[in-house]
Amino acid sequence: MKKMLLVDGNSMLFRAFYATFMRPMSTSTGIPTNAIYGFAMMINKAVHIIQPDAMLVAFDKGKHTFRHELFAEYKGGRKETPDALVEQFPIVREYLEAAGIKQFEMTDIEADDIIGSMIKKYPDWDINVLSSDRDMLQLIDETTSVWLMKKGISDIEEMTVESLKEKMGITPDQIRDLKGLMGDASDNIPGIPKVGEKTALKLLEQFGTVENLIANTDQLKGKLKENVEAFKDQALLSKRLATIKTDVEIPFETEEFTFHITPEPLRQFYVRYEMNSLASKLSTQISEQAEAEALSSQPTLTVAEVRRCPEALLQDNAILVLDQDQPSVYFADVHGLALAYQDQAVYIPIEDVHQDEALLAYLAGEKTKIVYDVKACLHLADGAGLTINGMKIDAMIAAFLCDSTLTSDQKIREKFGLTETVTMDEVYGKPGKMKLPEPQLQRQLCAQKIQLIDALWKDSEPKLNEMEIVSLFYDVEMPLAVVLYKMEKEGIRIDSQTLDDIARQTQARLDALTDAIYAAAGETFNINSPKQLGEVLFDKLGLPASGKKRSTSADVLEKLLGVHPIIADLLEFRKYQKLYSTYAEGLKKYIHPDGRIHTIYNQCATQTGRLSSTEPNLQNISVRDEESREVRKAFLPSEGNVLVASDYSQIELRMLAHMADEQGLLDAFRHAVDIHTKTASDVFQIPLDQVDAKHRRQAKAVNFGIVYGISDFGLSQQLDISRAQAKEFIERYLQSYPNISKYMDQVISFCQEHGYTATMLGRRREVPEIHDKNYMTREFGKRAAMNAPIQGSAADLIKLAMIRIDKAISEKGLQSKMILQVHDELIFDALPSELDALCAIIQEGMEHAMELKVPLVAETKIGNTWYEAK
Repeated sequence: MKKMLLVDGNSMLFRAFYATFMRPMSTSTGIPTNAIYGFAMMINKAVHIIQPDAMLVAFDKGKHTFRHELFAEYKGGRKETPDALVEQFPIVREYLEAAGIKQFEMTDIEADDIIGSMIKKYPDWDINVLSSDRDMLQLIDETTSVWLMKKGISDIEEMTVESLKEKMGITPDQIRDLKGLMGDASDNIPGIPKVGEKTALKLLEQFGTVENLIANTDQLKGKLKENVEAFKDQALLSKRLATIKTDVEIPFETEEFTFHITPEPLRQFYVRYEMNSLASKLSTQISEQAEAEALSSQPTLTVAEVRRCPEALLQDNAILVLDQDQPSVYFADVHGLALAYQDQAVYIPIEDVHQDEALLAYLAGEKTKIVYDVKACLHLADGAGLTINGMKIDAMIAAFLCDSTLTSDQKIREKFGLTETVTMDEVYGKPGKMKLPEPQLQRQLCAQKIQLIDALWKDSEPKLNEMEIVSLFYDVEMPLAVVLYKMEKEGIRIDSQTLDDIARQTQARLDALTDAIYAAAGETFNINSPKQLGEVLFDKLGLPASGKKRSTSADVLEKLLGVHPIIADLLEFRKYQKLYSTYAEGLKKYIHPDGRIHTIYNQCATQTGRLSSTEPNLQNISVRDEESREVRKAFLPSEGNVLVASDYSQIELRMLAHMADEQGLLDAFRHAVDIHTKTASDVFQIPLDQVDAKHRRQAKAVNFGIVYGISDFGLSQQLDISRAQAKEFIERYLQSYPNISKYMDQVISFCQEHGYTATMLGRRREVPEIHDKNYMTREFGKRAAMNAPIQGSAADLIKLAMIRIDKAISEKGLQSKMILQVHDELIFDALPSELDALCAIIQEGMEHAMELKVPLVAETKIGNTWYEAK
């Protein structure tokens, strides 16, 4: 017998919301998601248990139903639905659409009635109803079970004819009579006053139905008899209100709600609403399914092991793979390489590679090789003692340029339906527990990499032309990869003693702050435990909590500054704790045996095109407070050298002025007027010489906020002013600079039409949020659309500058080296004798990388540490 799952949508959503109310969830943009999360968890559990062939989620449509015609006060006692739940109503429908689950609602008809009518329409199915509403128990029969949610979102119980009789002593039909007698406060069904469940069950055991009870009131005594006789009409009405309709005409057939989860759209939904655990679990399921399909349907590439590479493979556009034994390009050994051309592929062990003169000449020559992550290949080749030139096509970078959402290997494999049939760990073991590899597995590892590269390049090559980003690929990203390789290889020298000194000073400050916090609290506790800290702040000290969340996040604590001395100490404690763990101690584990840190730059990790760095992240060393800036004292030049740091002045505002063609800002930049003072003068309509520090600070917040599509709420939080004042500031700003407003509207309109935005060089960022059904998500999409062309064009600019400077340093034969990039800043390890020449190259390279309507200004400083050069 086929199985059908029918879900009482409203009941389950309300259950999910209140069951997770004490652990609220929301996205980084503030969209509440706890009810959706709970709803999805309950659906997943029911699907896992029942394994349905067909599935339908029924919803109530509107507040009015036919029952209101019978009893105007029906459901009249219900409280207003919380805003946090109302916001999730459209999202749950979006969830069901993403999952491929049929949903249905009808005017004046409740979800219960839809489900009851479905049961009658399909008598030959094994039907399972999922609800937290006991009214549904009346629908139980020999082929229908009700799965009743009892507590939370995981306690579920199957109710059948037998179990209902065992637990309550009644039949499914008597549920209507039970409600008729005792009523239902949640639906405002009155019943008979002072008749509770216990009394109602006794009456049903004796009389069977409401009608039979009314006909035999002479068998009752006292107050109960009086109540039944006085409210018999109310009891009959209550029973009628509680009776689920089973004769609603259902306007579709089973093929329209056949159950089949659509995994990838559902995974994207989870990712969009930051339900990471659900997304991760589904990704695993998708991978396992794809792996099974791959094993059964994908052709297997045969890679033969040879001692000498066939000449037929030494061609332009051959695919090259280096067989490494661990992820770190700095510590991995290369065991061999694979080369593929057309339908032939071979694997050559590394010792044989070094003996194959024709292959070595090919590798060192300029014939084009297609690779995955050219920068990693350069590191691996260097470590293996190989010279490899001609790696002009990086399939990873090409795929990312064609689809900016492909920011990880996993996302790439998922998009192209490629699975890892064997992993590096399975072939070589994990770092620290390495093992001798099996040759067959080595070849298999290389084969799947070849297939990945082949699939990516075949997909990307025509798109680069269609999207008009061929130049961005070949003239910017590919040469930049080589520049980054050289920077990573060089690294930056680290003074461990300075880090140790900072660690000691920081620990001493942490100890003092800990004592102060304990003294203020009057007890010792785990300062890092949100629960324990919340109990101290809100229960013991009586500080005002932020709603029911009792959050102890930094933004909440900042609003409590001045309310109690403990708050300032807590905020300072967190700052010093991060300084200690992330920098003073954290950086030391990344120091290589040569005494340097060799960070890894990622070209394909941010959708705007900005570079990011890992192992460690050197782009998040804060310069906002002196204590964090102290860390830069540990970053040194090579012996006898100095560090040169050069960064762009207000580059994103200059980009905004150029792209919006806003004359007011263009004139200010052209005449070197302080842009924030100029903005304050225009917005507040006062002369330049009357602009004070407060005016300038407010103008600065608006200037930078506009670049990121700031809202009046966001600006009010930054400046600690009312939303009305913030709104007025933004309106004045856009009135003063009308072309900015016009430009932003054009960007949003373009994104709404095409689904993406583009930088000056054509780099695209996909913005699917711009079409989202949820208002807050759409607003986030608009902000992303406004920011991406500006931030992305600034990122493209500094990449062009890096390529230009690197080329000039080589052409001039300088020994000085570019070693770090931190957003809009470049750092160089410079010979003192080359300073004049180097600074001239830097200035020219940065200020002429692009020709804009405003001058580009790079400010250069020199020092014996990164701290001094900043």
